Amino acid sequence: MSAQLPIHEAGPIELTRLADPSPLRRCGLSELEDLATQVRRFLLDHVSKTGGHIGANLGTVELTIALHACFETPRDALLFDTGHQGYTHKLLTGRAGLFPSLNRHGGMNRFLTPTESPHDLIESSHAGTAISVGLGLALARKLDHDPSHVVATVGDGAFVEGISLEAFNHAIVEKTNLIVLLNDNGYAISPGFGAFHEMLQGEAGRARDYFGSLGANYLGRVDGHSIGDLMEALEAAKAADGLSLVHARTVKGKGWAPADDHPFRLHFSFPFDPVSGTPRDASTPAPGYPEVVAEVIDGFMAANRDAVCITPSTLYATGLAGVFEKYPERCFDPGMEEQHALSMCVGFSLAGKLPIIAYQSTFLQRAFDQIIHDVAFANRPCLMLSYRSGFSGYDNPTHHGIYDIAYLRPIPNLEIFYPKDRHEARAMVREILETIEGPVLVMMPYGPADSIDPAAEDARGGTLFEPEIVRDGPDVAIVAVGNKVRACLEASELLANRGIEARVVNLRRLKPLPEAALLEKIRDHARVVTVEEAVLDGGVGSAVASLLFSAGENDRELVQIGLPASFIEAGSNAELEAAYGLDAKGIADRIAGIRNA
Repeated sequence: MSAQLPIHEAGPIELTRLADPSPLRRCGLSELEDLATQVRRFLLDHVSKTGGHIGANLGTVELTIALHACFETPRDALLFDTGHQGYTHKLLTGRAGLFPSLNRHGGMNRFLTPTESPHDLIESSHAGTAISVGLGLALARKLDHDPSHVVATVGDGAFVEGISLEAFNHAIVEKTNLIVLLNDNGYAISPGFGAFHEMLQGEAGRARDYFGSLGANYLGRVDGHSIGDLMEALEAAKAADGLSLVHARTVKGKGWAPADDHPFRLHFSFPFDPVSGTPRDASTPAPGYPEVVAEVIDGFMAANRDAVCITPSTLYATGLAGVFEKYPERCFDPGMEEQHALSMCVGFSLAGKLPIIAYQSTFLQRAFDQIIHDVAFANRPCLMLSYRSGFSGYDNPTHHGIYDIAYLRPIPNLEIFYPKDRHEARAMVREILETIEGPVLVMMPYGPADSIDPAAEDARGGTLFEPEIVRDGPDVAIVAVGNKVRACLEASELLANRGIEARVVNLRRLKPLPEAALLEKIRDHARVVTVEEAVLDGGVGSAVASLLFSAGENDRELVQIGLPASFIEAGSNAELEAAYGLDAKGIADRIAGIRNA
């Protein structure tokens, strides 16, 4: 590389006193390397107390320092794909004081967000968007004759997202001087996979030939932990015409031994010991819905050779690691390719296989087009498991699964179920696998898989999919959706203390709505309340309202309890339930208010 690094003279930087990144542009290389050491120590010290994306951030320390030493934000636009690698960027832009509030309600965001800093241009909480956004910015600046720079830092896992490849294909021919920094650590969240991954891991000449043949100015491979080499490559990219791709090889979890022995290089961790990496909370967590349902899938895969299992780079969150190890020839992880994974299921189904595909709810949203035009239209057997429906904890406002019911209800041919507890989830998934004839989706919440009715474990037959009365009372009928059944039962106890006896109905089937059975269970009540941990616009409450009107039963009072159609802040599920009136107390207070109105 021919670009010459600028020569800076400045004293050492004290990380915790850094208000913005401008001092980095006056530092020499030794001061920047000292800063990298400070950043690593800070991250391990603080994230070990709060939990967070530790492995992902230890791998981008030098890379981020080099970016801020070469570019001037926010005038120059730095985009990170995704923002879970943005902790060093947060530190360099004056947010060291926010780190103790990470994973606290109202605290520092796990990702990058414009609500925290003008140095964060977009909400960087999902993969695949940075090149598209960056190209839009670069084209706009070209139209305005603005000489400032746009840099999109993209992980090798995010680079193969369909939207990234679409954007890169477009960006090369636009001649905007957009810079793409490829952060190649061989991982998405799970280990990397596919031809693109193998090309990057091979001889450097293969990557040069690939990107060069498309017309990109390829600069690499660069040691992603050498600030000097990174700055040299970035300065060369700034001086070049057209799109430059800086290929930096990094190590996820760099400088921290516990990451070396972890299958995902400790991508994320709850609070941990900074030396050993072991969790601070040594108690065994209660199994979640992914683990509970995985036992059923394991048994079904053992008995049915035509069953296949798919998850797009979310093996860690779908409980399927054991299934993948046991049946490797029938299990597939295509990487962070949510759309492709679902269309692939149609191909399996056309060939007589039964695809079982598991997502986190927030990532299933990215395959909305495929749910409609591929899976639902083909109307072939396919079981979709959607975990973290409803509130999803501290991840990000964009990670909550609160929109699913509203956007899935209008889709033809699609059946949707939501079990009330772990026993019902196991029985429901088992029954669906044995009887499935078309596309079926089962929604399940984030957190421990609790138990409401142990007898549901043995429930069989068609009644498992019909509404059930889990508590009876004459004053008000509460139609509860999935993970709200427990809260509604607890609310009914509180209401009983106020002289209000409630009937609680576990809906179970969300689509198609079990109209006749549901009407039978609420017809005798003058007041009907629906409760769902989802947006009300287009939700179950609106479906019940439509049902009552169509059936000529609209003389009764109907109240819908749920969420506004807005982006909900991050927080623990308990905190958010209380804040939005979806805990037992909030539900009881709302219903008691109806009675007293």
